[in-house]
Amino acid sequence: MGTELQGAGGYRVSDADRNRTADLLKEAHAAGYLTLEEADERLGTALAARTRGELDRLVADLPPEWRASQERGQRPAGPPPRQHPTLPPEAAWLVPLAIVITGVILLGVLTRGFWFFPWPLLWIFFFAFGRRGRAGWRPPRW
Repeated sequence: MGTELQGAGGYRVSDADRNRTADLLKEAHAAGYLTLEEADERLGTALAARTRGELDRLVADLPPEWRASQERGQRPAGPPPRQHPTLPPEAAWLVPLAIVITGVILLGVLTRGFWFFPWPLLWIFFFAFGRRGRAGWRPPRW
């Protein structure tokens, strides 16, 4: 390492920097600033680049205001946002059905003193929650 680094363009770049420049080049092609051949050539060079100067030369002829808007629009690196679990599609009719059956059982218990184990609710519970993670029942392969 006998040579001195000249300015910020001599610093080594990471894979994230290469990927960011590659994404910028793809967007430039999609926006019409680069032809397919130019984009392909520059992408190959970007993925093989070792220094900041090599990456800066690849995007130097793109309009600065467009580059700035593209770089501002990028999300910060990090984990993707958490997605909240959704209700299973069966919930649209299972929840009202469970409420109706519970109401009928409570009505029978309160008006006539008639008590029995709520088998219908047990079946609904097993049907709603017993199929999680499976697309459906299939016969076993022999």
